[in-house]
Amino acid sequence: MRNFIVLTFLIFSLHAFSAPVKRQFRDMKLATQQLMEKQTITNPAAAAADDVLSGDAGNASAAAATQTTFDAQPDVTRTLTITPTGTTADVAACTITVTGTDFHGQTITDTFAFLANASTVTAGTKAFKTVVSVAFPAACEDSPFGATWNVGYGEGLGLKRCLDSAGHAVFSTVSGAYEATRATVAVDAANIEGNTADFNGTMDGAADFEIFFLQNFAKTCFP
Repeated sequence: MRNFIVLTFLIFSLHAFSAPVKRQFRDMKLATQQLMEKQTITNPAAAAADDVLSGDAGNASAAAATQTTFDAQPDVTRTLTITPTGTTADVAACTITVTGTDFHGQTITDTFAFLANASTVTAGTKAFKTVVSVAFPAACEDSPFGATWNVGYGEGLGLKRCLDSAGHAVFSTVSGAYEATRATVAVDAANIEGNTADFNGTMDGAADFEIFFLQNFAKTCFP
């Protein structure tokens, strides 16, 4: 009987030690802990008014118009700007809608409201990975429809997770150097595109920007 017990123990021991080790790739934390994340945004270009679309005609008549061809896509996930140009006296009060994708490739929209005769930039609040369309509603311009439109890069760089509070952005760096004044952060606890960081360092297409933050593990903020 004793030999049987010893043999059984050896068999189970060998099985236990020969079982493969399962690697865990998920972010792990205890329920009472917070988890700091680091996000590196590689070489974002300087914000410019016409990076995505330059001098688009917009409405050529009182009918609605949609642009789906662009000069370039965002270099990194970031906010956008729209600026009326050309004969801005023809700009009518309207709201232009941009459709595209967020950091994780999900469809999003952002709206840009303009007053009549507007001639200054309107900055968006959502971070776009790609732009799919820019929709000009009917009567967005008055005859003879001489306004044109630029779509460019904004200052807000998209975060990869959602935050509950702007205070949960802990610190930021540019080219590895600590920013004495941390990035200004906008947050949306449930929608990834509303979480952005406006760094104090100058974006020039050559420097890496990093931000360290506490995310909220919202299900909607993961791919």
